[in-house]
Amino acid sequence: MNLIIGGSSGLGKSLTICFSEIDKVLTISRKLIKSKNKNIISIKLDINNHNLSRLYKSIKKEELSNIFFSVGLAMWNEDNLNLNYEKSKKILDTNFHSITKITNELIKRKKLKKNCLICFCSSASTILPRHRQIIYCASKSALNSYYKSLKTSLYLRNLNYRVANLILGYMDTKMSKGVATPFKKINPDKIARYIFINRKKLHGIYHLPKYWYLIRLIVSLLPDNIVQKIIKNL
Repeated sequence: MNLIIGGSSGLGKSLTICFSEIDKVLTISRKLIKSKNKNIISIKLDINNHNLSRLYKSIKKEELSNIFFSVGLAMWNEDNLNLNYEKSKKILDTNFHSITKITNELIKRKKLKKNCLICFCSSASTILPRHRQIIYCASKSALNSYYKSLKTSLYLRNLNYRVANLILGYMDTKMSKGVATPFKKINPDKIARYIFINRKKLHGIYHLPKYWYLIRLIVSLLPDNIVQKIIKNL
């Protein structure tokens, strides 16, 4: 069985379709997926609800082959400096706290198969942050740091699981609809197909599209004042 958190839209929906071709897929999202595909099991659940017993009961005695966290939340039309506590907490919970809680709990409950892939979806905002979206960018940077620590921890504990973190560029999803981006938005179907094809060997950090590797290198070499001028226009 494969578990996809945030499987009702965007990249999560594309991943659900891809992996349902070969195996059962349990999708967790805020709305049900209507599908005639018997391999797709959809549960309506807010992962920020601290009672996640429905999720763990749905897995039952199953062991997971792959876990994908494609969930994300940004409030593009609001300057994060002015967000109230509730909105800031919702962004941090959705993009970081709930993800780490579910990951830790599944490992603790021994629900993962040998060589299981745990895959996080981070953001190119860890390379070029948006100055009006500091809470969102902070949550994605925290997720990137968690990935690194988790990967090391699993290795030192001799737990045979793979961990991947996708540094994704601007994607053409409902969350980014109407948002101007400095680079062309990418189709989530293409990213999902790439993940599906490489699912047995993913382990590490992946920049998608790959030109973000080059952007990361350029940014690391530029003085801060130049980088800040670039970010000002994002």
